[in-house]
Amino acid sequence: MKLSQADFANLARTHKSAEDHMKLAAHFTAHAAEHESEAKLLEELSTHLSGHHKEETGLAAEERHYAAHSREAAEALRNMAKIHEKLAKEHKHAHA
Repeated sequence: MKLSQADFANLARTHKSAEDHMKLAAHFTAHAAEHESEAKLLEELSTHLSGHHKEETGLAAEERHYAAHSREAAEALRNMAKIHEKLAKEHKHAHA
C-alpha cells in the first residue's frame, strides 16, 4: 500500500520496528508498480503517431525517454523495498 507523502516522510524518519520497515517496503513496491504502469503506457503511446503534426516524432522520443526513466525509477524502488524487507528480518531476529 502506498502511503501519503506526509505519512511516508514521517515513517521514513521515525521507523523503529520490523512492521515499520514492512510498511516502507510495501510503499516502495506500490510506487514501483505505478512507475512500471506509466512506462508501459508511455511506450505504447509512443508508437501511435497520427502524422498530423511535425513535432510528433519528438514527442514519441520523449515518451520513450520518460518511459526508460520510469523503469529505472521502478527498479530503484523495488531495490529499496528489498532492503527494507531485509531490515525487517534483522529487526525480528534482533528482538526475538
